[in-house]
Amino acid sequence: MPRLTHSRRRGAGAFTLSLSLFAVYLPANGAEELEPIIVTTPMRMAQTVDDSLHPVSVITREDIERLQPTGVPDLIRGLPGVQVGSSGGFGKQTGVFLRGANANQMIVLIDGVRAGSATAGGAAWEFLPVEQIERIEVVRGPRASAYGADAVGGVIQIFTRSPGREPVREVMAGYGRYNTRQAGASVAADSGTWRYHLGVSHLASDGYDVLDGGDPDDDGYRNDAVNARLGYRLDNDVDVELRLMRAQGRTEFDSLWTTGTHEEDFLQQAVSARLGGPAGSAGRWHVITGEMRDERDTLDGDSTFRYDTRRQSVSVQTDWLLDRWQLTLGGDYLHDRVSSTEAFARDSRDSGAVFAQLHTEWSRHLLGVGLRHDRYSDFGSHATGDLAWGYRLDERWRIRASAGTAFRAPTFNDLYFPFGVGNPDLDPERARNVEAGLEYARNGHRLGVNVFENRIRDLIVFDAATFTMQNIDRARITGVEADWQWREGHWQLGASYTWLHARDEASGNRLPRRARHSARADVDRVVGAARYGLSLIGQDRRYDDAANTIEMSGYVTMDLRAAYRIDRRWEVSGAWSNILDRDYETVAGYRQPGQALNVSLRGRF
Repeated sequence: MPRLTHSRRRGAGAFTLSLSLFAVYLPANGAEELEPIIVTTPMRMAQTVDDSLHPVSVITREDIERLQPTGVPDLIRGLPGVQVGSSGGFGKQTGVFLRGANANQMIVLIDGVRAGSATAGGAAWEFLPVEQIERIEVVRGPRASAYGADAVGGVIQIFTRSPGREPVREVMAGYGRYNTRQAGASVAADSGTWRYHLGVSHLASDGYDVLDGGDPDDDGYRNDAVNARLGYRLDNDVDVELRLMRAQGRTEFDSLWTTGTHEEDFLQQAVSARLGGPAGSAGRWHVITGEMRDERDTLDGDSTFRYDTRRQSVSVQTDWLLDRWQLTLGGDYLHDRVSSTEAFARDSRDSGAVFAQLHTEWSRHLLGVGLRHDRYSDFGSHATGDLAWGYRLDERWRIRASAGTAFRAPTFNDLYFPFGVGNPDLDPERARNVEAGLEYARNGHRLGVNVFENRIRDLIVFDAATFTMQNIDRARITGVEADWQWREGHWQLGASYTWLHARDEASGNRLPRRARHSARADVDRVVGAARYGLSLIGQDRRYDDAANTIEMSGYVTMDLRAAYRIDRRWEVSGAWSNILDRDYETVAGYRQPGQALNVSLRGRF
């Protein structure tokens, strides 16, 4: 694959030109105040972004329809602290690195249910149906004191679509390059007592040949998804709800190691039942029980593999709001079970935890404290905590600082993989994080700058000398994040930049697939019944391997989008991605999609 020797120079030129064209029409003043943004993920309780002491980015359904992504990785790519590595286009294996942590060093929740594989760790980002997503909250920094194991880099929670105040029936259909077909339909209503949502979606593509020098065939993808929820509010303010998100399909891929047919049948399913009610005059209790299924049946050349994970969970918590005090007490239980063609030494484990979260404000000060104790059936107990402080300099500016600990639990592959590779004596990976930030919110602007350092020890790696997994590595990750958003009238602008220094302390090498510099810029404008926008996303050079011998060049991509409202029911939209047709990789050897145009028609009744 040809190297992008001048990509950064060309990308910078394109970036400057594009923003200059938009800037011609920018109004000089009159910016509107931003609406308060309510989040629940940072401390497992409702609070505004301006009150949160942990940096968080929010993607709404409005953003999803504005940006027109094909998949979730495209949606979060370039957010502050977020980098993505993909083995090809949509539907191909994808890893997300949050603040430079490994892909399995963060927690992914789907409607509060823990997602991901218990064997490999990490979530199947490539299979999440973006048409069924209402909202995403990306919390950066360790949140183990609230959520337990694996929240080293942060927590990303995905909320599936839910009914609004008005009954809605929606249909959509789309078509694009690589013979990509999309279709979806949903119905939703909320009567005040009963509420429901039912949505289905289909995404299929012939794809393209993703591997440079691999099997000369197109690597297709199919994803059929359903999202359903049914809720009922009782007279005594008790609320009960059932939720289901299911995605099933097949993806084709190329392998660096084998030839022949390569395909994977997958199932991702999150099911939950939740119950909530008042706890006295100032509190509310919640119970969520759920199950996440991650099933893969893989044909890799002449070999067949099956890895099925079932994660059954129960969470109980009570929230109190007392004057300026917010207090949450709760407990979690998680049962992991693995079924596989591989003969794991153990196929299940249990963990339980208790936790407490406190948030208070007095004068101009804000304080957050979190404590948690986890106990695992296979490696014992672990305690985590964090302390966060903020100070409002005035009604516009705020400073904050925090320190916290986190850990990653060894996976079934780490502990019990056959042939002596797994090591049941492994300890969890441990992390300590400190950070400070400066924030501004006024006149339609929202600005945040964060500086952080995360030290991780007892990293679990494969030791070639003993042919087994060992706790032998340490890593130090330092970084700076900057994020700016501005909204005024018909304009919406946003930009983010991350500087990251992520190194293995023993070798001094950079951690693989982490760019030193990454950035994103979005510009959107509404003109009458039309809207249009542009996105620029770029990364510096990275290494694909721990030895830092395989280098991937930096890149900048440009995407254009537009939409037109035909009448009050119908809207036609189009997204022209990678319009400069950049040839780039985020995993060595695997091509990213070239220039592609996708159009869609959406109706609401």
